[in-house]
Amino acid sequence: MKSKAQVSERFRDFDANLTTRPWIVIGMGLRKFGQIMKFKNYGLWSLIVIVYLFALVRFILFADSENYPCMDMGDEYQRCVPLDYYGDFFTQGGTRIFLISIAAIASGGVIGNDMANKSIHLYLSRPISRLDYLIARFIPVFLIMILVTLVPNIMIFTSMWSDSGLKTDWLLDHKWLIFDLIVQAMVYSTGLAIIGLTFSTAIKKENPASAAFFLFIYGSSTICEIFFIALKVIEVDGADFILLLSVSHLLDCISFAIFDAKYYVMASGFPWETDISNIQIGAVFTVIFAGCSGLMYWMIQQMEANK
Repeated sequence: MKSKAQVSERFRDFDANLTTRPWIVIGMGLRKFGQIMKFKNYGLWSLIVIVYLFALVRFILFADSENYPCMDMGDEYQRCVPLDYYGDFFTQGGTRIFLISIAAIASGGVIGNDMANKSIHLYLSRPISRLDYLIARFIPVFLIMILVTLVPNIMIFTSMWSDSGLKTDWLLDHKWLIFDLIVQAMVYSTGLAIIGLTFSTAIKKENPASAAFFLFIYGSSTICEIFFIALKVIEVDGADFILLLSVSHLLDCISFAIFDAKYYVMASGFPWETDISNIQIGAVFTVIFAGCSGLMYWMIQQMEANK
């Protein structure tokens, strides 16, 4: 009886009222979002609260509306609040470690649990494709990441506008900034969500998938920085491109391009100049994330074939 009860609980959100495919996909995504965001998920909620408190103390209370969003650092670099927000905690005072932790927790079991308990076959027995299923599983992780990427930056923007006296002129001078913040948040949220879901699909166990994702993001970043500095010191041409092998640095490159700021990497406590074109950044982003999406699709297909 206990086993039957567990199976019933596992599939309790299924019903026979099937509507159109888009609504089924959206419904699946929103239900999963609600499940992940339950208050009993203390670890996730703790990290979300930390991000908002950190944004309040670090960026809202101490940011200067006159130098928002960017200020010049000599002739070469710009220091931008929206870029620092995604920066490393130890070098730029940013929230990266918390954002990656949230992505790891949110995505770790989203697909892996479905594959481990075989419920994925029930999902795919509905009139939806494998692509529909992947979109439905992407939606909740993406929404969670939007809560900790876009919303805090909008709060900072509103605070800076308020600090300037809610002047219309200030708002007009920053009229494109909201759009930039939205695009930036979507890039980070999409990138981290897809990578996290790939680890969930490949490992199929929630905690190991979350840990592997976190270690991959930070491990690849650290290794790339070490090789980057070493190649820079011995003046090897093309040393900058090794940074594109790190997901976090790749997302940073795109973020700097969105704000039309010259990209520099903080390594060993110092800013290092880089020379990477937007075309190269876009090509690597497309290859990596299209490859991850294709890999997830293939693994689900193989699981169906071996059912």
